[in-house]
Amino acid sequence: MAGRRGIDALPQLHEDYVKIGHPDALDATRHDGTVVFIKKIYSDEHPSEEEIALYFSSEKLRKDPANHCVPVIDNFEDDEEPNIHYIVMPLLRPCTDPGFATIAEVLDFMKQILQGMKFMHSNNVSHSTFARMDGIRYTMSGRVLFTGNLHHKNRSEVEVVYYFIDFSLSILHPPGQTLLITGARGRDHDVPELSHDIPYDPFKVDIYILGHMFETEFLSKYEGLENLLPLIRHMTTRLPNERPTAETALKSFEMICNISAFSTSLRTQQRLRGLNESATERVAKDLASTARHTLNHIWP
Repeated sequence: MAGRRGIDALPQLHEDYVKIGHPDALDATRHDGTVVFIKKIYSDEHPSEEEIALYFSSEKLRKDPANHCVPVIDNFEDDEEPNIHYIVMPLLRPCTDPGFATIAEVLDFMKQILQGMKFMHSNNVSHSTFARMDGIRYTMSGRVLFTGNLHHKNRSEVEVVYYFIDFSLSILHPPGQTLLITGARGRDHDVPELSHDIPYDPFKVDIYILGHMFETEFLSKYEGLENLLPLIRHMTTRLPNERPTAETALKSFEMICNISAFSTSLRTQQRLRGLNESATERVAKDLASTARHTLNHIWP
């Protein structure tokens, strides 16, 4: 009896145990064979999440190529708990799987995320969770990155589209107005103006959060992105009113890419080199990258 209780207390000991990565998300197969991703939404905790997800999936907005909000395939309520809703989305890959391989891949990611932020802001929605890389997923043309056990393509060799999948803290603002907010739950706690008492502008917070994410995930880890530093510093300045708008940030990014070394195709296709790589490690990874690139062109 004691042994039985021990097994019940440790479900991973059961032979049919399956670990779920996130308790409020699950992949499933539709009746037509399409594999999808189902997310549970607690409407009492996140009252606007479903509304905003459906808003960006409306026919009018869905057609805009600048829209990087995940398309919602279906939505429904829980049969027993009215405060629980579900949204059904395409099954997408985490944006860090596999890892970024070239400068071009990082620049494409940054550009699409900036485009997506500009689109959300132009449609009166602040996001508030750009800091979380796990809130960004992607799909690719033909859905083929891996073509065999030893042969895979880089993102820069296929068309990749990134999507925001988390709107739990997003706010839909009245046209022409900005709803000031308070609190810090779920946001990047390095944002200087966050306060539980003094209202702040969530659009300006989005700018800071995204700039900080670019800095911590890419510029502080890899070589070759130094030309973006002025933009990142502008986005993460401590004074909110001195930060650029999403539209200005995107234009600055595109200008930097056009007039800098990024405009050279050979430069952007260079392997993404870590700042802390040793000389030996660098040579080995450069050789491996060159070999992989050659194989991909021999066996397209």
